[in-house]
Amino acid sequence: MGERGYGTLRDRISSGAARIEVLALTPHDLASLEWSGSSAHLENVALQIERVPTGDVEYLAVFADGNPVCKGGVDFAKEAGAGTIWQLATHPLLEGLGLATTLIRELEARVRERGITKIRVGVEPENERARRLYEHLGYRTIGESEAAWEAERSDGSRFTYKTKIVEMLKLA
Repeated sequence: MGERGYGTLRDRISSGAARIEVLALTPHDLASLEWSGSSAHLENVALQIERVPTGDVEYLAVFADGNPVCKGGVDFAKEAGAGTIWQLATHPLLEGLGLATTLIRELEARVRERGITKIRVGVEPENERARRLYEHLGYRTIGESEAAWEAERSDGSRFTYKTKIVEMLKLA
C-alpha cells in the first residue's frame, strides 16, 4: 500500500469506518510490515513469532481493513512474574489514532489472563511521545538499563545498536 492508500486508511480510521481487529501476527504478515523496521528487525520479529507456540511470547497486530498497522508483543520469559511489552510500532502515517493504545490494552489483557500482575515496558529516553503514552496508560518510571540489538544501516550492513532504556512498570 502506498502513501496515498495509507492516507485513505487514516481517514477511514479517523471517521470510524475502518474495521479494526487485534489478531495474532503470523509469518505471512511480515511482508506487510516493512514500514516497521529494517530487514534485521523483521528477521527478529520472525524469530519472536517462532517462540509463540512455547507460550513465552504473544505477538499481535492491529489490523485496519485487513492491513497490519500497529504491531508488538509481550515476552513472558524475560522476567519471572512479569510480562514485558516490546517491539511496539505503529505505521508512521497512522500515528495519533489510538492504534498503539488499542494494542497495548490487548497485550495487557493477555498478561492479566495469565494471572501476572507486573507489566513492564522499556523506551528510549528520546522517544518522548512513547513515554507520554505509557505514562498516560499508568506506567511509571522505575529506572534505566542498557540494551543492544542488531540493526541495519542504509547500505544494508549490520551493526550492534546500543542504547539506554527507561524502564517503566504498571501493576495490573
